[in-house]
Amino acid sequence: MNLIKKRFLRLGFATFFVIFVFLFWSCKYYSYGLDEFLYRDDSIRNRSSKLKELNEGLEDSVSGVYEILVITDVHFGGEGIGHNGERRDDEFFAWIKDTFENDEKEMPKFCVCLGDVAEHGLESEFKDYKKFTEKLESQFGIKTYNIIGNHDLYNAGWKNFEKHSFPYCSFYKFRTKNLTYYFLDSASGSLGDEQLTAFKRDMEYNENGREKLVFMHVPAYAGGLFYFVMQNTVERNKFISYCADNDVIALIDGHTHKEITSNLGFMEYNLPGYLEKRGWAIVSVDENTKKVVSKCYYLDE
Repeated sequence: MNLIKKRFLRLGFATFFVIFVFLFWSCKYYSYGLDEFLYRDDSIRNRSSKLKELNEGLEDSVSGVYEILVITDVHFGGEGIGHNGERRDDEFFAWIKDTFENDEKEMPKFCVCLGDVAEHGLESEFKDYKKFTEKLESQFGIKTYNIIGNHDLYNAGWKNFEKHSFPYCSFYKFRTKNLTYYFLDSASGSLGDEQLTAFKRDMEYNENGREKLVFMHVPAYAGGLFYFVMQNTVERNKFISYCADNDVIALIDGHTHKEITSNLGFMEYNLPGYLEKRGWAIVSVDENTKKVVSKCYYLDE
């Protein structure tokens, strides 16, 4: 009887300890929507089952040699968290002015943001990010095309992304003169069967014979960083094969906060975090030679 009592007390203590640790941990991370850990109604299937084609007029206006600005992991609301410092957006805008406007160099044709614009997925954070992109467009004429990241999903953030982040969807494409740009939703760490199938079918039938650029948040490979890439190896291998077989010349992604270049039969450029690393990329595109080169820049340099 005493043995049973002792075991019960030990079990009770262990249970109490686990509950205490869980509550401490959950309080720390509750602002990230821990209550949604097991289920979200904004699944990858609901977000990206259909591919939207944008009619931006770029097929007539964008050709030849040009540059695009690419940023990722902007994390509004994440200042001072982890390795993040304070925001230095004014210095970033000054860099654009000095690099392009003052040197009388042609501005980037447009900007692509690879996701994680809102640290906690809150509407206030999306609104702050929207002001950032509006300034980029009003001051420099650079329009931003957005991709959803995993942080943008926290606290039911999909509805806020869809409301505030152009083009208000997570799976889309547009054309320039000779290239097709695809923007995919990998924010859940997976593309999902519907999106992957739609992506493959569109490349094979609607964009056959055209070279392509692909942008998304969670990377496919990123130099083999296991934790930070698409976790389903079968899906990842299919995706890489579909890209290699259908004239993709560059895949550009974020999430790791690192600068990593990988050759997958096409180039994968994994870009540094804007808030943590103070980094971004200028991607040079030559539509005549179908050559794409990414170069990263850092404020602290």
